[in-house]
Amino acid sequence: MILNGSTIKKLMQNDVLIKEGNYNNIHSSSYDLTVNDYILKFKNESSKISLIDVQKIDSMYEKVDISNGYEFKPGECLLVGLEDEFNMPDDVGGSIRGRTSFNRLGLFTTIQHINPGFKGKLNITITNHSPNTYILMPKMQIAQVVFEKMNEAVSEDLLYGNEKNSSYQNEDGLKGSKVYKDYIGKVVRHFKGNYYYIENICLDSETKEYVVVYRSLYNHNELNTWVRSADMFFEEIDPDKKGNITHQQHRFEVVDDLAIDYTK
Repeated sequence: MILNGSTIKKLMQNDVLIKEGNYNNIHSSSYDLTVNDYILKFKNESSKISLIDVQKIDSMYEKVDISNGYEFKPGECLLVGLEDEFNMPDDVGGSIRGRTSFNRLGLFTTIQHINPGFKGKLNITITNHSPNTYILMPKMQIAQVVFEKMNEAVSEDLLYGNEKNSSYQNEDGLKGSKVYKDYIGKVVRHFKGNYYYIENICLDSETKEYVVVYRSLYNHNELNTWVRSADMFFEEIDPDKKGNITHQQHRFEVVDDLAIDYTK
């Protein structure tokens, strides 16, 4: 069931759905989302980027202040920061989509889901498919969100903030993709054949580099939790490298089928 404007307004009065939102942005069945004063622009990267290369993914964006406007060129894709801060209840989800006026200019917003229980700010992906250059300004109502009531409240363990991979909870909208966090909770195989479980991906407090926390799925009687830099953990290797009995292309690779035990 889609929430109507009256319900949206009533919930917003208690800082639910949108915190300190603008009532003028409420429509019959949606709420308009407002551009913040910055965007995240993709840097030109000539080399291939692996989706498990934490360092490259984390540094592939440039934050740009658009207080004085930004020339949004044809073919360009941006992550646009939203001014609005979400405060989703346990029984309501949301769907961000483009506004008709911008669609007709050739500016397309990627549909984005908001989970029940999500709190924080988001950025959205917008692509200029037109032949024109447009001036993007803060405070523009660039997209809309439709709120949908669940058939019942989501159970505590499935709420977005309680998921192990809730990468964007309490986000301030300044970060890009965290697709590499999809590897948390996965079983991986080392090129020498042993299996490991990824506990987490964290930042080293001293070096500020990403590290992978993982444990071996063998020798359970010994200390079996390890830390390795993410760069090394996911690095590419020669399939014919000495000792690479699995002939895999990365030091560790996710495995979905454990039927083959390469250690035997």
